[in-house]
Amino acid sequence: MGKIITVACHKGGVGKTTTALNLGFSLSRFGQKVLLIDSDPQGAMAIASNLKKRTTLGLVNLLKNDALPEDVVVYTKDNLMAIAGNGITEPEDVFFFEREARKGNLGKIIRSIAKAYDYVFIDSPAGIGNIVTALLGISSSILMPIHCRTIAVRTLPSFLRLTQKIREKLNPDLYIEGVIITMIDPQDSEFCEELRNAVPPSVLFQTVIPFDESFETASVKAAPVALIPGGESAARAYMNLAMELKTRELSGRKKDISDKDVEGLF
Repeated sequence: MGKIITVACHKGGVGKTTTALNLGFSLSRFGQKVLLIDSDPQGAMAIASNLKKRTTLGLVNLLKNDALPEDVVVYTKDNLMAIAGNGITEPEDVFFFEREARKGNLGKIIRSIAKAYDYVFIDSPAGIGNIVTALLGISSSILMPIHCRTIAVRTLPSFLRLTQKIREKLNPDLYIEGVIITMIDPQDSEFCEELRNAVPPSVLFQTVIPFDESFETASVKAAPVALIPGGESAARAYMNLAMELKTRELSGRKKDISDKDVEGLF
């Protein structure tokens, strides 16, 4: 099984869905098999990707045994990336979804469909509720987009404490993939400096995502920003983030390799 990364933050409107979609898309351009999962009851990923054009089935249907994984997991037209929606169509589905998350069944379903992929990005709801707790319980790591605003920066420690508790009680292998600053503009310099002082350099990604109107256009078109005319600059930021993520992985893996593990190309 590949890496399961939950994209989560204690605050809403920080670019979780945008990050999951565009980072996943960027990694798929590198030849990685990527699955995006929409676990937000509001269905932000399904909206951002126009998934409902193909299907309204999703995780809820798998939990109810109303569908098979191949009915739920939809590949993009180039077959380089796949997306699974949450399947929520009625208000009652939200309560069912949260209950199944709390019981551990949501995590089991996600792990069952994640086996064939190099990366699984889970777009989570904002906050620290049952769904996010359940997702972190089965994830390899957590990626936290954060907007450089005072309230987001100063409430970050509470979310980090939740991550620590989940590591202690549910998932000892969970680690922080990193904190990524999103929607940055020149007026944010003071808050960004405060964030850099509060977060260890090893946790904070060097790549930052700029404020760019192309993201709004991409949202309207329900597509990754790289596919939008004029979105090249915005897309480059996520390509750089993908490269930094891969570089971090390779650097970490290199530390575990000894001379006896090096066998050559053939």
